[in-house]
Amino acid sequence: MKKTIIKITLALTLLLPFACKKKDTTPNPPSTTSTTGGATTGAAGSFTWTENGGAVQTADSAFWTTDTWGTGVRASKGGYTNYFEINWATQNNTSIAAKTIAVGGFTFLQGSSTYTNSTSQTLSVVGFSNNQLSGGFTVAVSGGTITTITGGFNAINKK
Repeated sequence: MKKTIIKITLALTLLLPFACKKKDTTPNPPSTTSTTGGATTGAAGSFTWTENGGAVQTADSAFWTTDTWGTGVRASKGGYTNYFEINWATQNNTSIAAKTIAVGGFTFLQGSSTYTNSTSQTLSVVGFSNNQLSGGFTVAVSGGTITTITGGFNAINKK
């Protein structure tokens, strides 16, 4: 009887670590918002866009910048395979408001094609906190088969 109790105790001792559920250490995914009329989209630090209402694409890198020429957003996917340069007037123009993108202030390079805005367009800055900029746009472009680019950026850092 004593040997049976020892065997059961030993078996329980060996199995006990496997019987407890391990705490899940996987972080929750970042919250996202949808793109509607140029609003922000994606996780914090992201830049996403669609071409002619197609699939959502996400940039590998995105940031905002400013200097005497004005304020702007830069984003790329695959290096310069897909590259955005978006500029609007006034240095450090990060207030929450609609911003006018002057003719030629929006450039999208895709492969050997260059898309630009041939008329003034609008970009909306919808958030600025801790030096992180959020906003979105829907821009009519010319230069190839793409005619409309809709995109958003969420809490991108200054560079």
